[in-house]
Amino acid sequence: MQVRLCEIVSDVEHINIEEIVKVLDNQKPFKDYAYILHDKDTYNEADETKNPEHKAGTPKKAHYHIAIRLEYGTDTKYIANWLGIKENFINKVKGKWVDMLKYLTHENAPTKYQYTEDEVTSNYNWKVEKTKAINKSNSETRKIQIINDIVSGVIREFNYHEHITIDEYDRYKKSIDNAFKYRTDIIKGAKRNMECVYITGKSGTGKSTYAQMMCEDKGYSVFVSSGSNDVLDGYAGQDCIILDDLRPSCMGLSDLLKMLDNNTASTVKSRYKNKVLECKLIIVTSVLKIDEFFNGVFKEQKEPIVQLKRRCKLHLRFEQDHYYASLFDDKKGDYSEEYKYVNPVATMYPKIELTDEQKLNYINTLLVTGAELTGKVEAPAEEDKDPLTAKERSLQNKVDMLYRHNGILMNELDRKG
Repeated sequence: MQVRLCEIVSDVEHINIEEIVKVLDNQKPFKDYAYILHDKDTYNEADETKNPEHKAGTPKKAHYHIAIRLEYGTDTKYIANWLGIKENFINKVKGKWVDMLKYLTHENAPTKYQYTEDEVTSNYNWKVEKTKAINKSNSETRKIQIINDIVSGVIREFNYHEHITIDEYDRYKKSIDNAFKYRTDIIKGAKRNMECVYITGKSGTGKSTYAQMMCEDKGYSVFVSSGSNDVLDGYAGQDCIILDDLRPSCMGLSDLLKMLDNNTASTVKSRYKNKVLECKLIIVTSVLKIDEFFNGVFKEQKEPIVQLKRRCKLHLRFEQDHYYASLFDDKKGDYSEEYKYVNPVATMYPKIELTDEQKLNYINTLLVTGAELTGKVEAPAEEDKDPLTAKERSLQNKVDMLYRHNGILMNELDRKG
């Protein structure tokens, strides 16, 4: 039997340790060795089960453990001959060298008597090698833990810094990136269990605040969209997406319907790379009623509005003191009757009328020091008209339409590609 790592286990009476050490120090191919005398071991219940004469708790015979590393593979019969022992005393090490070093003191056998490192005799600095090997093993274990946590969704792109130190990120970056990509591949096309809510109401009625409250109540991590043409810019795997104050011009109908798809986790177009959503909840807030939102931009599309309403199963209509909830009815093809609730945001942030003194105190904290007040006049009434001229508005509508058509074309190219 050829070995490069081997262990000799023998009772004290059967070997001469001094003679063996002389051979190990002077005979090739012996390279490194470490040995210890185990003279405080006791039998346990398992030993007694195997041999009734070995009563649990009684001491074992004193014996040596000798760990040997050779320069190259060598037959055990030659090793036995050189050391002057029987060949059956030599055991091939099936595990790692460091595991054998740890066993000398029973470091990896906590139920057995724990010997000290000072009781080990060696021809090299085995403690340093053991420490390096343990650190390397711990590092590998930690890397595997990080990878598993990413794949299982515990660690996501938005919270990785809470779980991974900067040192770990630097050392394992390639593995971390691969793990995130692997998780994305798992999610693609998987069955999605997601709810969609459409919240409408005038500005200041608490739509955005209530959307945040819904997420916090469920313990969801939240991504609030920027409201730009790339609504998913910055999304990093959060549980909930709030499309806050979503404008119809922000995305094409097909993109929106794909994003709100309650069943299939398909990719959604984003500026730098398409995103795979793994959220549990999407909330759309808008000053436009859902019919106005759809008809204002999507009325020329082939998809009927029922596709949008079916996805946004829960509809919330906000007023100052109350909000009204209704569910989409498949048979009716529209939302059912509304249920009236107290608007909690109104009580959280009640409308307060400030006195002139309070107004001035606040104003003066922001103005340049020494600003001179010369009087008080009524604020001019705002003109309720489009800030754009009819010609400008027509041009803006054409630009919006071009953007939507471009989005449809890009989706079609992606599908064919």
